[in-house]
Amino acid sequence: MKKSAKNGQTASKIRSIEQRYRRIFEALSKSEQEKSVILDAMTELVLYLDTDMRIIWANKAMHDAFRLVPGRLTGKHCYRALHRRTRTCSICPAEKTLESGEPREVVDFSSYGKNWVLRSYPVRNEKGALTGVVEIVTDTTERIRAEEAMRLSEQRYRELFENAGDIIFILDLKGRILSCNASVSRTYGYEKEQLLGRSIETLLDPDYVPVVRDLIRKKRDGLQVPNPIEFLTCTKDGEAVWLEVSARIVKENGRQVSIHGIARNITERKLMEEALKKRERELEEQSRNLEDANTALKVLLKRREEDKSELEEKVTFNMRALILPYIENLKITHLDSHQRNQLDILEQNTSEIVSPFLRTLSSKYPNLTPMEIKVVNFIKEGRTTKEMAALLHASARTVEVHRDNIRKKIGLRNRKANLRSHLLSL
Repeated sequence: MKKSAKNGQTASKIRSIEQRYRRIFEALSKSEQEKSVILDAMTELVLYLDTDMRIIWANKAMHDAFRLVPGRLTGKHCYRALHRRTRTCSICPAEKTLESGEPREVVDFSSYGKNWVLRSYPVRNEKGALTGVVEIVTDTTERIRAEEAMRLSEQRYRELFENAGDIIFILDLKGRILSCNASVSRTYGYEKEQLLGRSIETLLDPDYVPVVRDLIRKKRDGLQVPNPIEFLTCTKDGEAVWLEVSARIVKENGRQVSIHGIARNITERKLMEEALKKRERELEEQSRNLEDANTALKVLLKRREEDKSELEEKVTFNMRALILPYIENLKITHLDSHQRNQLDILEQNTSEIVSPFLRTLSSKYPNLTPMEIKVVNFIKEGRTTKEMAALLHASARTVEVHRDNIRKKIGLRNRKANLRSHLLSL
């Protein structure tokens, strides 16, 4: 009985031990499985090597990187399986960790056309003895490309910023200069370092200081401010510089942090506008002077017409008072036919002088000669060509030539119109 009871206790202990180890194994298996899931989920390439550089375990990313089926690397030397070498690579960090027992990091810029960072960490047992190495490989190619692209972008931005012809500036919310490009130095004669940290008011014309303060306040308060705005500024030597400025408030995480702006030097344009306004004022003044001159000329012309009328009246009065009475006296004296004829002509011509006909004829046809005017008077009186020839002591042919020239000058040469009737209508 005692022996049977003792055997039963032993069997019970064995079952208890088996159950405990089964639980440990299950827990270990679960832990191993979780470890594998975690490591296989990593994008970095992970190797677990023994002290002979044989692969104990490699994650999925490592197999995928070399287009291998998972598990294919287990038990093989890493340098042979991955790089087809007969010995370890010269830069291998795992080998250096096995030699020193310390973690190592190596940067590789050449393998497989990519950039890598290789890190190795020692694995020790509970007694501290080195039993293996974990190597983690990170592909930094895209990160380096992004960093290089960012560097080039920043370089291009900096070149654009510094070489821009316009002034580019950054202010804090109080109007102090945080950054500015080289155009500021070229325009104002200050070194950039002299302006950094100083108020923008350093460059402003005194009359525009309150204007700019008000604009900055309005921008901080989110009020509408017109863009662009023109300001008058001054160089280090006091020379006036007009700017056309566009600016905006910059926010980070919803908080106002700075004012960014671009300013264009419009001094030359302003000078041209001022010159144009001055020229317009001069032209307006000249126009007013011309109007005054025209008014004065009109007054003079009116006065001339009045003087002309007054002179004509005096001539008419004198002719009638001083000449016509004597002609009348001659008419009652004994005269031969020739004298009588000459007296008639004198009387007729005297009457024409005091009549408006000759004035009208001379003003309308100024190209008539004195002889043609005499012929016109004879035609108007109704005299024949023969009579005119005798009075003018010329041939009938000469009189006909004068008549033809008169018709031509007054526009009747090719018209069937009576010359005497036309003259009487003037």
